[in-house]
Parts: sequence; C-alpha cells; structure tokens
Amino acid sequence: MKKTLRCLIVDDEPVARKGIAAYVEDTDFLICQATAKNALEADTLLKEETIDLMFLDIQMPKLTGLDFLRGLRQLPMVILTTAYREYALEGYELDVVDYLVKPIAYPRFLKACQKAYETYLLHTSAAKEPNMEEAPKHFFIKSEGKYLKISFDDILYLESLKDYVFIHTEQQRHMVLISLSNATKALPADRFIRVHRSFIVALSKITSLEGNVLKIDEKEIPISKHLREEVFKKLIEGRLWKR
Repeated sequence: MKKTLRCLIVDDEPVARKGIAAYVEDTDFLICQATAKNALEADTLLKEETIDLMFLDIQMPKLTGLDFLRGLRQLPMVILTTAYREYALEGYELDVVDYLVKPIAYPRFLKACQKAYETYLLHTSAAKEPNMEEAPKHFFIKSEGKYLKISFDDILYLESLKDYVFIHTEQQRHMVLISLSNATKALPADRFIRVHRSFIVALSKITSLEGNVLKIDEKEIPISKHLREEVFKKLIEGRLWKR
C-alpha cells in the first residue's frame, strides 16, 4: 500500500491555505492533516499531530516562517511558500525540501511534493535496514515509474544537478528528484562522505587522491578546499591507504 504523507499547511492568508489544501487533495500521496494561520498554532499542532510534510509561509505576523524553523528541534520535511524570491537561499540553508513562489502553479507544487516523497522513501528504507552483519544495506528510489532497490555496496558516487541527484553505481546511473543534502541523510556516515557541494563519494571506491581531486576509477571528482582535511581524516581512520 502506498504511503500517504500527512501535511500541515501554515499560512496567515485563508485563500492561500485553501489553495494549497485543494492541491493536496488532488495529489494521491498527500493528505491534509491540519492547517494553521500562524507559527504559534503550527507549533501546537506539531506537538499534537504526526506530520510528515509542512507547507510553511515565510511572511507571517509575530513570528516569520524562517524564525519558526530556526527554533524547532525536530522538524518534519518542509516546503516553504512565499511571494518573495529573495528568501530562497536562506530557506535552503535551513535544509528545506523546496521553495515555492506564489502564485503557485500545480505542476511546480507537484514537483516539490514528489521530491519530498522521494526523501521520505530514502529515509524510511534506511531506517528499516537490518544490522550490517545480517545483510548489505540498501534503499529504494523511484526511477522511470518504478521503485528500484539500490545497494550501498554498489554505489560509486552521487552527483547533484539542480533539483536532481544522479546515483552512479557499478552497473548504471539513476536520476532521482531529491536534494543532495537529503540524500546524504539516507547514507551510512561511515561509508560515504560529501567532498563537494555537488558530490558524495563512497569511501571504499576511492582509487587515488591528489591535491584537491580524487579518482573513482577514471572519474575525477573535485574536493572543496574546506572539506579536504575531513576527507583525509576519513581515509586515514578507515585505513584505506594502509598497505
């Protein structure tokens, strides 16, 4: 049975709440669990209800959506909604799933929600994994209309391009609608490391490292200067260079 994401809509404008609620109703994997007209109401609802995805307006009286996010310890997935594009960068720094600019067209709304759904699948499949001694870990992705199981052992590296992440495995490449930050959360931290804003690599697949470039087979991947020390530390701890 397909999982339905329980949604909370937070917006001080009744028309905006009604519009998003209608979009939610038209989307088969979403259900409107609750609505709130300000951040204080939303805070109470998050404590009382199980929410998977929150649509959060930024410009609200008393407490803005961004200030509300900064004060929360445990967050559901968040899609920001606003009439002001200038807040986009700040929103992404708070690790939101997506950012929708009003007036919101349904195709753009659906794209953001599909990204949230892919994020949910990655997180839940990783959480249900057995111990490493029992079986190789894996997660599921949606590709070309079907769900595929991807083993962590097969992954070489992940590469982001705008709203998509390309998962490069030993056999082929898969395209997934998700952010690289959210993909990172589904991967074992002891086996994968982010080396650049656009790349995550499997530590065991690294074949060489020179300067700010590492190689996985013949693929050259850049290393951000501020991440190079962490990459070296991981390699040394894993003894990947020990003869």
